[in-house]
Amino acid sequence: MSRNLGYRMSRNAVIVIALSLMLVAVGVVMLYSATAVMAEKSPKYNDSTWFLKRQLVWVLLGIAAMIVTARVPYTFWERWRAPVLIGSLLLLALVFVPHVGVSLNAARRWIRVGGFFFQPSEAAKIAIAVFLAGFAAKDPERMKKFLKGFVPAFATLGLCCAMIIVEPDIGTSVFIAVVMTCMLVVAGVRAAHLLPCIVVAGCLASYYAVTHTEHVMARIQTYRHPEADPLGKGHQILQSLIALGSGGWAGEGLGRGIAKLYFLPEAHSDFILPVIGEELGFAGTVSMVLMYMTLGFFGYRIMLRAKDRFGFLLAFSLTTYIILQAAMNVAVVTAAIPTKGIPLPFVSAGGSSVLFTLAGVGMLVSIANASERGTCPEGDGASCLPAVVPAATSSPA
Repeated sequence: MSRNLGYRMSRNAVIVIALSLMLVAVGVVMLYSATAVMAEKSPKYNDSTWFLKRQLVWVLLGIAAMIVTARVPYTFWERWRAPVLIGSLLLLALVFVPHVGVSLNAARRWIRVGGFFFQPSEAAKIAIAVFLAGFAAKDPERMKKFLKGFVPAFATLGLCCAMIIVEPDIGTSVFIAVVMTCMLVVAGVRAAHLLPCIVVAGCLASYYAVTHTEHVMARIQTYRHPEADPLGKGHQILQSLIALGSGGWAGEGLGRGIAKLYFLPEAHSDFILPVIGEELGFAGTVSMVLMYMTLGFFGYRIMLRAKDRFGFLLAFSLTTYIILQAAMNVAVVTAAIPTKGIPLPFVSAGGSSVLFTLAGVGMLVSIANASERGTCPEGDGASCLPAVVPAATSSPA
């Protein structure tokens, strides 16, 4: 049937979809394991499947978004990059509008949609990637120029990150800035322009964090000495390490972990990996890491085989988002870096995250399928890489 429709699925796309859905499936199962007892015993929920049902709604929306973005030619996003960015900035502004934005734990990061919470910063990740990839692809040579290329690109990135910082959500802002800076370096931004900007932006972000967000310094102190307050601020990371260590090689068995039973805070969201480690053991944890690594391998393979510069840069951004976010989550739960609310892609509870991550996967699929149908003179997408990067092959405006 797919042949009759003229639609051929790339092998790389099939693997990326399969890995993404496998991770989503693991996330749904582990989410239920982590929340069933808590939700059943809580008078607020009184339903062991409360979290599961909400997550399934977002998963279905995410799969629908993935199907749509996979079928839409990725060049569509290049043409509409400005409206996409403006729309995401308006969503970021809405979190500060009374009765629209929702304040939780002294932060305004959500918009209430019916009985669900929507996080605009997740949409901003995709929007800024689309905009900057299109900006860099339209005229590659200008990326080497300070006023025509560097300033507009980093001013746009700075505006997006600043709106997220003041929510406040410094971690997400820094995460987006790092990924997009890497993409712009790949696009040809000069180090002489970049380094002073990084120093200034880093100083400003650090000053804001120290003067406006007391919890940042507290988290740094907890990271350095979690044992100093084992029942207070150091409780979460210590319980995370205990859960990871208690699983042994094979784990306690699915559903048999005890860390989720009010010992480990946020066990269903940012700290779901320790639950996996306790119940599925070292083998299960390593299997998760290997799935992310394999997904990254095929994501970057799609990037290398992209038939134009926009596809190359967008695939780089989308793949790096997933892999770096997974790496940061692993680093947080193992106390390698200070605690920050970075969800594990596809797995952690959080509707906006799974929705837009799956939408990004759909864009990767679109790029992969287009390269499969492309007209590479060598017949091999990998050999086209030198033709992707130079200005001669930049996509039209």
